[in-house]
Amino acid sequence: MQRIEVSHKIEMGMKTYPGLPEPRAEVLIDYDSGRYGGLSEFYIASLHCCGNTGTYVDAPIHRYRGGTDLAGLSLDRLAHVPLLLVDALDVLSIGPDLFRGLKMAGRAVVVRTEWSRHWRTDAYFGENPHLTQEACQALLDGGALFAGIDSVNIDALPDLRRPAHTTLLAAGVPICEHMTNLSALPKEGGYIHAAPIAWVGGATFPVRAYVLVD
Repeated sequence: MQRIEVSHKIEMGMKTYPGLPEPRAEVLIDYDSGRYGGLSEFYIASLHCCGNTGTYVDAPIHRYRGGTDLAGLSLDRLAHVPLLLVDALDVLSIGPDLFRGLKMAGRAVVVRTEWSRHWRTDAYFGENPHLTQEACQALLDGGALFAGIDSVNIDALPDLRRPAHTTLLAAGVPICEHMTNLSALPKEGGYIHAAPIAWVGGATFPVRAYVLVD
């Protein structure tokens, strides 16, 4: 099996979303600490980051009080889920027509916009490709288990109603944003893995997402 990575690397000082803190690392023990009496050396550090850092998954509690948290998400929706890749190139407002007739039941539907080419530039935070509420309803009607996109947000940034988050997370469908390298994926036949840590009370968290392909 080939493994194709579809997540961004986390680097100190990088910006994922306007107004949210950038990740930083704190070294707790370094190789010169002498903690192990010269018999061995270890490096231990802590990473301080917002849950919305890099490529991450949203749980329903991100949008809804009392919703399912990261620890409560079923691995059936996060690990080894059959992939359906949908191209939406040069489209800002992605509507339901793109998904009509597609076999989405039991699949992770990942939308490729190629917006990730702007990663770590000011353009990344501009007018972004996004799914409409009607498109998200089409995913639910089709039985999708997971929704992903290689854009700064699955919603249009100016729309504070956040209809895509509202629709998908209400139905328990995890959302993965800031994906990348989707051009390397097959349209179908792969299996996505995008499991965050089992954080009790956690709403969002980075993932090292990848797709297994025969």
